[in-house]
Order: sequence, then C-alpha cells, then structure tokens
Amino acid sequence: MISNVREQGNNYHSRTKGQPREFLQSWGPICSKEIMASDPKIHLFEEVAKHNEVKDCWLIINGKVYDVTPFMDDHPGGDEVLLAAVGKDATNDFEDVGHSDSAREMMDKYYIGEIDMATVPLKRVYVPPKQAAYNPDKTPEFVIKILQFLVPLLILGLAFGVRHYTKEK
Repeated sequence: MISNVREQGNNYHSRTKGQPREFLQSWGPICSKEIMASDPKIHLFEEVAKHNEVKDCWLIINGKVYDVTPFMDDHPGGDEVLLAAVGKDATNDFEDVGHSDSAREMMDKYYIGEIDMATVPLKRVYVPPKQAAYNPDKTPEFVIKILQFLVPLLILGLAFGVRHYTKEK
C-alpha cells in the first residue's frame, strides 16, 4: 500500500490538500509509516540517559541511538562493558575496541533513532568514587597492624622456648 502512495504522487500533503477529513484519516496511518521510515525519531540526551540498566539499556554511537537491551547477554565483552557506556556519547568507547564489520552490521537491528546533539553535554560531569571518611585518629588501625605482626612472632618465640627447655640433654 505504501508503494501505491508513492506511485500516486511524490508529496502526500500536496495530494491531500482540500480532501475531505475521511480521506485524510484513511491515508494517515499509511503515510505516517512512510514518514517514520524516512525520518528517524530524534531523542533527547536526558531521555536516553534514563535507559541505563541491564533490562533497559540505550547507547549513543555516532549520533545514533541503539536499544541494546536484547543484546546484553550476548555481548562478547559482557553487559558491564555496555553499562559503562550509558549516559554519554559512547562513540569513542565503541571505536577504540575495533569492532568487526559484522558487529557494525548487527547494530542496524538495534537502531531506534537519532540523538539531538544539542542536548548532549560537551563534558561529562565527573562523579568522584565514594571513599571512606578521613579518620584522623588511626590508633585502632595501628594497634591491629602491630598485633598482626607481633602475635605470630610471640607464638614462634614461645614454641622455640618450649622446645629448648624440654629438650633432653
């Protein structure tokens, strides 16, 4: 049916000008499919960044958005590699690995649209790793380390002493 629309004229809107509402409604779904096939959906970065879990994972590579959720279990590098690339432009991560031509062809089935590059932050906000709070009083830790060293030495000395005094002459 889409081919019929294409054969009847080049521009849907020019053909439907002045047509009754029923005609427009009947052709609307067909033409919307045709438009969707030629015009991919544009996603905002904030929308893509929300899909950052094993069961819902989207990646941005070369300005395109891919829903790689079905591929998480099959990825040769594991799902951790894919999860490390969410929430940013993963183009460099993808290119640095040197993926094969077949891997690049496989991406087509996960393609879901384009990214609005104006919404992608130029620099990713650095989130420092969580560290234990600074403990100025390190006395308990120091005592434990000393005991870990001294207790085995004490046992070894005691064993030599018992052997020396109980040895028959």
